[in-house]
Amino acid sequence: MQVEVSKRAQRQWIRILVYYNEMGGERAAANLHLKYLQKQKRLLKYPESGSLEPLLSDKKIRYRSLIINDYYKLIYYVKGDILRIAAFWDMRMHPDNLRKTI
Repeated sequence: MQVEVSKRAQRQWIRILVYYNEMGGERAAANLHLKYLQKQKRLLKYPESGSLEPLLSDKKIRYRSLIINDYYKLIYYVKGDILRIAAFWDMRMHPDNLRKTI
């Protein structure tokens, strides 16, 4: 299995890390990125370990989510041998925004 990260998710993740770096310092951003890498490793081993994302249950693709920390979760789906990260979601945002994003 391999991981693909959508361009949208890449942009979102960079913005999140820049924000963490500005607000909490380089160490905070590095710790968040480490948590993400640990979650990604878990998903490679157990791709269905994330919960089905209820906010996206009306979509054709079966999106799953996995919480990274208190504020963010990653939204992904599995297609064949590819685990595709579609978005990073700030859970403090209004749920309708996620539906519009994906």
